[in-house]
Amino acid sequence: MNSPVSLEALLTHPLVTDLCFQEGADGLRIQADRGEGLQEVQLDAELDLRSWVLERLSESGQSWNAKFPFCDASLKSGHRLHVAFPPLSRTGLLVSLRTLPSADRNRRLRELWSRDPLYPALLRAVRAGESILIAGATGSGKTALLNELISSIDPAERVLALEDTAELSPDHPRFYSLLARSPNADGFGEVTLRDLLRQTLRMRPDRLMLGECRGGEVLDLLQLLNTGHRGAMATLHASSNRDALRRLELLCLLSGTTGLRSSVAKELIAGGLQWIVQLDRNPHRFISEVSRIAGREGDTILLRPEPG
Repeated sequence: MNSPVSLEALLTHPLVTDLCFQEGADGLRIQADRGEGLQEVQLDAELDLRSWVLERLSESGQSWNAKFPFCDASLKSGHRLHVAFPPLSRTGLLVSLRTLPSADRNRRLRELWSRDPLYPALLRAVRAGESILIAGATGSGKTALLNELISSIDPAERVLALEDTAELSPDHPRFYSLLARSPNADGFGEVTLRDLLRQTLRMRPDRLMLGECRGGEVLDLLQLLNTGHRGAMATLHASSNRDALRRLELLCLLSGTTGLRSSVAKELIAGGLQWIVQLDRNPHRFISEVSRIAGREGDTILLRPEPG
């Protein structure tokens, strides 16, 4: 992509996973990630970024409001859009596009995961109905791996996913996704992941999926996993499997539950989860660590690394 290309070519390029647009004093800068990190690209025609963004938001039923100068949307083109508006973005619009999973991309990733020596252990865990936490940095492939693992679930099982933005699209006949909703300009209409989690229990799920652990819904999910629900999966931003445990504990303690102790949070984690998976990229995505949770000893949750 050294020569100028059209915006449409960038949006439809099979290897482009992320696009970043930045308005600045020197004009519009665009970077694309084709699996080897962000690299500068040039468009073959001028782009009015603000008009393009507002059109995409309108098509997806979203609108920009000065009270909420950030926007998230799922586009018809198969991308997740995030926009930061001025004055929070000092130089101009900051736009991030993430390519959502497609059948072709899922096939390529399936071939990639299948060559990883740690992947078979995950498939066995999913088919055994064990609960898995997928951890890693931004862009490490957490959602992509979750998509693939959901696709391996028995087609007879009913799978319900809770997401902030529609990203999951596994190849599974009984997969259903519920989306959280931000409040409107007047502060009404919010539907949180915790709200969705309560509703799913009335929808006869065989499996629950949490697109990303980021708040008090983690405590609710762990309580469910300790009371008979099985085979849940979720993603979490973390730099290692041990760090993922610390983050889960912190999210539980920040859930607003009065009197919740660290020891109780650890007990819920050790009893509710069976596996933690760490993803990395250098530059390509790979599974760097798979650990089985082997109970708790004092204040320490025991991890048993899976040999690769």
